[in-house]
Amino acid sequence: MSTTATFRLLGDRARTAADVTRRLGIGPTAAGEAGEPVSPRSRAVRTDSLWCSSSSPAGTDAELATHLRQLLDVLEPRRAELSSLARDGYRADWFCMVVSHATEHAVELDRDLLSRLLTLPGELLLDVSGDDR
Repeated sequence: MSTTATFRLLGDRARTAADVTRRLGIGPTAAGEAGEPVSPRSRAVRTDSLWCSSSSPAGTDAELATHLRQLLDVLEPRRAELSSLARDGYRADWFCMVVSHATEHAVELDRDLLSRLLTLPGELLLDVSGDDR
């Protein structure tokens, strides 16, 4: 199994990743501004700014809940700032990926974890797939 979790804030040209960093007082794992190239290998240009904070528990074989708890530990102390950013027009989400190498694997998100997620802005997005081997 391989898992990752990323908290993302997106904004139009008036809402920048640099502003998110300044207001939260923490640096992103990845960021990009509207109007910049999506990557050095692409001619596509970002239509929105993007600020991301990704989890990094020891190894990507950690359960999804472990990744989410790590992000929550960093972001919960900035609840007021995150809520203010959402009110100011930034779109938030929790983008999670789960790739299961097993025939069957259940992802468990307990009530305590879900309650913590609900105190911060953003929808929970789950990208779940097999490894197709």
